[in-house]
Amino acid sequence: MTKGKNKSKSKNKTHKRGKAVGYERYIYKVMKEVNPKLEISSKSMVILNNFMQDMAEKIVETSKSLLKYAGRATLTSMDMHRAVKMELPGQLAKHAMSEGAKAVVRFATHEQADKSKKN
Repeated sequence: MTKGKNKSKSKNKTHKRGKAVGYERYIYKVMKEVNPKLEISSKSMVILNNFMQDMAEKIVETSKSLLKYAGRATLTSMDMHRAVKMELPGQLAKHAMSEGAKAVVRFATHEQADKSKKN
């Protein structure tokens, strides 16, 4: 008998939920960028943090549904683009998609730089 993980695959997979992501730091940074004189109460910060977590979860669930509908297992930037467009209203969706596109470009640039360093 060997010690270790059972490697049999079952259809009823259970996933542990990771530690909840906190957006407080980012909310505060954006708030100070918009107006350095603004302040926020701890209760308001909790509400905004919960809102951000809910929106992120909605976008993830929508992207999972899109993947399932398409019969694919790999998430692409276009899948996220579609999920954001479905979940966020008008101008907010456009801004989010623009920032997402910038993040993908930054990621690709860093990946390319890492590959050239290895060669």
